[in-house]
Amino acid sequence: MAAAFNQGNRIMKAVIALTVLTMIILAVIAVVTREKQATQQKRREYIRKKPLSNNDQVMYWRLVGALPDHMVLAQVSLGRCLGTKDSGGLDTLTSKNLDFVVCDKASEVVAVIEIDNKNHNVKTISKEDERKYKALKNAGIDIIRWRANSLPSEADIRERFTLLDPTKKLRVVKNKTHQTSIFGIGIGKYRNTGAG
Repeated sequence: MAAAFNQGNRIMKAVIALTVLTMIILAVIAVVTREKQATQQKRREYIRKKPLSNNDQVMYWRLVGALPDHMVLAQVSLGRCLGTKDSGGLDTLTSKNLDFVVCDKASEVVAVIEIDNKNHNVKTISKEDERKYKALKNAGIDIIRWRANSLPSEADIRERFTLLDPTKKLRVVKNKTHQTSIFGIGIGKYRNTGAG
């Protein structure tokens, strides 16, 4: 009987030790989980940031100054300026942004302005940019590209745009002597300035 009592006592001690060990492991898991959740929550905290880079801000204010009778929109999704007759036409292009969109007072797109930073190569264009430019061209929207390291002045911008007498609508001036093109799209004399 004493042997059975001792064996029962050992089993009880083993169960208690196993229970304590399990509780310690669960406590450690809870602490680690809580710390992980706190770290994730910190990462999810929203912070305010500027929607335009320094170059974009300079260009925006120059465009506004040069084209006071027009709307200048910055960082516009391509899907806000282009549509298709069927729903599958723009697919991944709709998520792409246009640096600047110049519109007349009726909100008709006059031209799209893209600023090429040092990540853009002057001689080659990414396939996504190529698709974006072709889609804009097919919709009859002029694209103007300027280098970020040699942004045009207000006078240069006004020179690039001119007023048509009958409708007083802005249009892009295409100067053949300085004109280069990508897929037949007017790029303008400012494209090749600077090395950026």
